[in-house]
Amino acid sequence: MKNWKKVKLGTLLTESKIISENPNPDNRIRVKLNVLGVEKRPMTKDKKGATRYYVRKTGQFIYGKQNLHKGAFGIVSKELDGYESSSDIPAFDIDESCYSEWIFYFFRKNNFYLKLENLAKGVGSKRIQPEKLFNLDIYVPSKEEQRKILDKIKIVEFENQKLLKEFNLQKDNIYKLRKSILLDGVQGKLTEDWRVYNPHIESASSLLKEIKTVRNILINEQKTKSEKALPIISKDEISFLIPDKWVWCRLGDIINLKSGQDLKPHEYSDTTKIGLPYITGASNLQSEKVIIKRWTNNPKSIAYNGDLLITCKGSGVGKMGWLEVESAHVARQIMAIKTLKREMISYVKIILDLNVNEFKNKATGLIPGIDRKTILETIVSLPPLKEQNIIIERVNKLQNFSDKIEKELSNNIEKSQELVNSVLKELLGDEKNKILNKISVGKISETYQREIKYNTKTINMDLIKLLKVNGKLHAEDLWKMSEHYDDKNINDSIDKFYSDLKTKIEIEKTIKEVSNEKGYIELV
Repeated sequence: MKNWKKVKLGTLLTESKIISENPNPDNRIRVKLNVLGVEKRPMTKDKKGATRYYVRKTGQFIYGKQNLHKGAFGIVSKELDGYESSSDIPAFDIDESCYSEWIFYFFRKNNFYLKLENLAKGVGSKRIQPEKLFNLDIYVPSKEEQRKILDKIKIVEFENQKLLKEFNLQKDNIYKLRKSILLDGVQGKLTEDWRVYNPHIESASSLLKEIKTVRNILINEQKTKSEKALPIISKDEISFLIPDKWVWCRLGDIINLKSGQDLKPHEYSDTTKIGLPYITGASNLQSEKVIIKRWTNNPKSIAYNGDLLITCKGSGVGKMGWLEVESAHVARQIMAIKTLKREMISYVKIILDLNVNEFKNKATGLIPGIDRKTILETIVSLPPLKEQNIIIERVNKLQNFSDKIEKELSNNIEKSQELVNSVLKELLGDEKNKILNKISVGKISETYQREIKYNTKTINMDLIKLLKVNGKLHAEDLWKMSEHYDDKNINDSIDKFYSDLKTKIEIEKTIKEVSNEKGYIELV
């Protein structure tokens, strides 16, 4: 490594700009995230004359300008020779002194690509331009030595892939274990011993009658709406036998289901935390919790504390979360589930967890979605209330055990990747590119000294007000003084800041970047 040449990446890469004379929408390339390679893009309809496309050749290095730092890079394979991409996915011919794989592993080693976000330019749609990459330093040994090293890397990668295959098999087994726990719960297998010592519990048929009485009272008092009669459960729908004192029913027999309603843009705010939270879709439901990002003073479809929210439209169909605030408005993509006996909601969650994949399979339409009917007609094996509580307790205990196994597995996968990265670094060297020495706060970074502005009298304020009081500000200072700043949750805080900033620059056009001072923001 001591004798290796260190050159600029730009001396090895030449951007290929062969224009496609006859663009073909069925001949397009896309670069997958997370270093998952290059593949044929699904067929889409082109807008006439909107984009220029370029022909790509086998062995070229290719990357996505917007997502290089997310692992969108690779090598064009023989199968994709002659395929096309736009200038947003540039491809490069590689100098004869270097193998294309050498360039690939330069970005891959030690997850170097993750640090390249600092090179992206633009507040809205950030892109990493080729010129920024050309200035990076890269070691280049002789081709003979490159080949030897690349062959060693292939062996390491092969062994690692075998290990990852085993890990993925274990992941599948954990998934199956989780499902079997739920099935054992709703089939009464987890509580066989409990029933032996509790033979005189009240039947679930009494519970069902009680729920029906409560529903009729609420309908008479106009506190809930009457639903269409549910179909009788047929023998064909029943797939297993249930214990004595259990009954079959439909989910609609034991829950109230409220559909959401979308608000108009002027009826909610991403920044002003006044009024009720506004829950808009799957992005608000994370790890079975509800994440609040918007607020409204004009609620029309309200869910309440303890309700179970489920996504019924979009890519996140079936995603669920518990509402922990007092109340919130829910959008059309969300349905709110409430049990007529409050303590039954956790058992209902078990039923939904078991059926969530079926919901996804039944999702239809241009924007995939499930309707009320699908949820309400889901069949339920209903145990007595006391037994439900025991089932929930035992399911939770077993699922917590599964969580521990899964966490241990994730740690092993992480260690495996770290090992590969350390091997790559050892074999390929470390150029210590200056990009690594940037001062960085998540997405906000700088490479030079500047005057820090922080006015303690104007913290937790709206972006417009901050700029009115302080004049132009660097993006980092604006973020730290804004209402979005949260030192306990930096990444989420930055995401909210940039979302607000993008809206004000690109849509409202009230804020702009200072043209001759990189990183600074001012009022229009």
